[in-house]
Parts: sequence; structure tokens; C-alpha cells
Amino acid sequence: MFDPNLNQLDLYFNEIYKNLDIPAHLLATANQRYMDLAEWLKKDSEKRFNSNSILYPQGSILLGTPVMPVKARDDFDYDLVYLREIKKEGITQKELKKQVGDQLKAYIEYLKEENSDDIPTLMEGKRCWTLKYPKFHMDILPALPDEEGEYKMNAKDGIIITDKDLHHWQYSNPKGYNAWFKYQMRQSIHEEKVKLARASTLEVEEIPDNNVKTTLQRAIQILKRHRDSTFKGEKDDKPISVIINTLATKAYKNSSNLYQTLQDILTEMDKHIVEKNGVYIVENPINPKENFADKWERYPERKNAFYSWLKSAKEEFIGLERKGSFSEINERLQKSLGNDVVTGAWNSFEKLNAKKNALNIAVSNIKTPTKPWVP
Repeated sequence: MFDPNLNQLDLYFNEIYKNLDIPAHLLATANQRYMDLAEWLKKDSEKRFNSNSILYPQGSILLGTPVMPVKARDDFDYDLVYLREIKKEGITQKELKKQVGDQLKAYIEYLKEENSDDIPTLMEGKRCWTLKYPKFHMDILPALPDEEGEYKMNAKDGIIITDKDLHHWQYSNPKGYNAWFKYQMRQSIHEEKVKLARASTLEVEEIPDNNVKTTLQRAIQILKRHRDSTFKGEKDDKPISVIINTLATKAYKNSSNLYQTLQDILTEMDKHIVEKNGVYIVENPINPKENFADKWERYPERKNAFYSWLKSAKEEFIGLERKGSFSEINERLQKSLGNDVVTGAWNSFEKLNAKKNALNIAVSNIKTPTKPWVP
């Protein structure tokens, strides 16, 4: 049995993250469905409305932090923005929402006519439309360009979006947030590219950012799984991903050790929550006027749920190198991350260490040639 030191825990948690990540074949299928839909909507918008449109990823897919659902029968989110390049003065929220729904209904009919073997079902939500496929669903958010927004980064990418419960247009900038996120971990992105370049024939500059994953992205995936496991069946109260992402990024210290990164984040993340006159603020880093925790004032149980989850995560992850053997760590993490995830990670971890030990033994058995004796 291996001692749970920082280096061993780094290897172990990297195997955990791999078991949380979306399998490559499933992500490839989702990417293809996205590209098919984007191409069809672009052509349909030109024909139907004589206007341009673009469909692009947002949320965890854009940030590189998606996780498989806790229950195997559930599907993962593939969040998209459907940007119609028209002015808001020419359309209402209700009209935009309906038009996008009509287009998606027409897309399903098109797939049926083409005898597609993968036809999704369509559902309407408060802000978006959802196309449900086996193993994943696409949440498609209708949007228009924001011509008045003020953002610290990528101002030209601001959008306004619909909301059935609110009269006014809502503001967002997924691309701007992603630019901020990537900028905060630019050092780690470069280091990961260097590693990949050394293991291939590519130059560092030839490797896209999306081809590497930093310790921040991996840590966020682990924390999101811990949250999902903690709040099974409590969708309304569980901490929202954008709060976890934002606080984790602000607490990030660019460590190349994944386990150290987890400890850094959990130790520091709540220090980036500001309290003013009893109001808790998690500021949108590219739009200081937006508070990601704005609903905490109206629903204090959500604030309490966040701090309860953070306390639990600290107890779960901090100081594992001082809390016993790997067998004890495994038993603890199976409850919070899932038996399949932890068992799969441990099996891979053991194989890695077995190979490493075999290599060390082989190297130690190599005898240095004896120099001839000289009188």
C-alpha cells in the first residue's frame, strides 16, 4: 500500500478526474450533433428570416469543466447560445422564444424526413429550449446581440436573453467569462501545452487551448461532482456552477499538483465572497454590476447550503496526507464521489504505481560495468 503523500495524492486525484470526465466517444457524438444543428439553423435563419445566426457553446462545455451525472441513467448538459443577429427593437422576448422553438420543431421534422437514427425530443424551459438525446441534452438559449452592455473583457460578445418570469431582457456574456477564466490560468495552460508538445511532434503554438486541461479545470470537475452527490434531489438549493467556478478561479494559485490545487481552492474560495450590509456578493468578474449570489438574499437557504457544502468539502479533501491510509481515503471518497468513480480511479492508480515500481526495479538491476583494475 502506498503512503498518501502529496505526489501520490496528485496521481490519485488525476485518476478520479478522468473517471468524472465525459467519455471521448460520447463527447464526440454530442459535438457532431451540435455542429449539425448549427449548420441547419444558420441556413434556416437565412431562408426564414433573412438574417444571420450563430450557435455556440457556453457553460461547462466552453470552460472545459463538464462532469458525468451521478446517476448512470441521467444525461449530461451541453449548453448552447443561439444568437440571432437582429436588433431587440424589432422583436419581443416572447416572439424570439417562439421563433426559436418553431425552428427546433422544424429541425426535428427535417431529421425525420432524412430518416435519422438519432432524433431528439423537444422541451421548453424558463429561458431555453432543450433537445434531449440519449445520454445528453442540449439546452439552447435564444439570444440577441447586446449593443449597450459594458464588460471588462470581450464587450462585443455581450448578449441579451429571454426569461419567461421577467419582463426585461437579461444580460450575459459567456464568451467574455470564458476569456477571463482562460486568462486566470494562462500560466498553467502554457505549461500543459509544453508537456503535450514534448510528448508529440507539435510545437507549443500549434496546440489549441481546448486540447489541454489545467489543474483548475480538473479541480472544478471534482468539486462539482462532490456538490452533485451532496445535493441529490435538492436541485433548487445546490450551489450553482458559476459561483463554484468563479470562487475557485479567484483562489487558484497555478499549482501543477491537482491535490494541492484542491486544498488551495477550498481554503481560499470563501474569502472572495463580499458581504455588504447583510448582502452576500459573488461578483461577475467581467460585469461588476452582476452578483452571481443575488438570489441568496431572497432565498437564504441557498447561502446556507453553499457554506454547508464548502464545510463538507473541506472535511472531505483537506489534509488527506495526514488522515490515514489510502484504504481509509477510498472508503471516505466513495460516499461523496461515487463508488464507481473511486473504484475505477483506484484500479488505474494501482496499475500506474505497479508500472512505476517495475521500472524502478529494472533500473536498479542494471549493473554498471566494472572498470579494469589498474595496478
